[in-house]
Amino acid sequence: METKRNLKYFTSKGISPMGIISLVVALIGFICLCIGQGLGFIGFIGVVVGLGAYMFINGGKASGDDIEYQVGEKEKDMRERGMIRFELFEKSLKYKDPFTVHGYEFNDEVYYKKGSDGRNRTSVFSSAILFFTGEKIHIHRRRFSFIEDLDEELGGSFRYIDLDHAEVRDFYFQREVGKRTVKFHDYHFVVVGKDGSDILDMSVDYGADIDKACDDINRIIEIRTKAYYEKLARVEADRKARLEAAAAENKQ
Repeated sequence: METKRNLKYFTSKGISPMGIISLVVALIGFICLCIGQGLGFIGFIGVVVGLGAYMFINGGKASGDDIEYQVGEKEKDMRERGMIRFELFEKSLKYKDPFTVHGYEFNDEVYYKKGSDGRNRTSVFSSAILFFTGEKIHIHRRRFSFIEDLDEELGGSFRYIDLDHAEVRDFYFQREVGKRTVKFHDYHFVVVGKDGSDILDMSVDYGADIDKACDDINRIIEIRTKAYYEKLARVEADRKARLEAAAAENKQ
């Protein structure tokens, strides 16, 4: 990952003064080309020099597309890595197809940038894939930085009976960027344990699919938890029946 180019993306403040000057030179050159009358050669030189200088000045930083490409490269083997990590097979996946959530992490510790495409980005990204088996949810999460040596794998395996629910939380994000105050909502996908702790809590690209996933997960947790305790009750009932039968046989 080209951390230096990425850092310039997050710290640059629009077009620099030198970048503006180079564009002006290119524009003047273009006008001279259009006028002609002996100014064509000068105009050609102006266009070449101006555009060349602009590309040189701005060529040392990543673009929003570069950042998105790096995200794709990090995510492309998430499913495979997760299945290897938890020793899963396709036949062991039940109830719901593996579900992926991802998003830029918003807090006071990260660099923030609103791209020319209007997308809010930060210097730290998280992606998680959830696998659903007979008794557990397995969460494989990858969290990495675009500007630092940070690339860690998080998550784990959690029994349905130890989980309470999944939900989306809405946080208000505010950051001073130069003379501007940036404000917007940051959405978190959260899986909550029976003890009230957050098993998973991460910023996500919010959409209707997230709400549906929460509904599906909550239904699975409810069904599998009920099935678990019903099985325990049957086992306990069988145990008592055997004890009572043994006691009755001993009395005879």
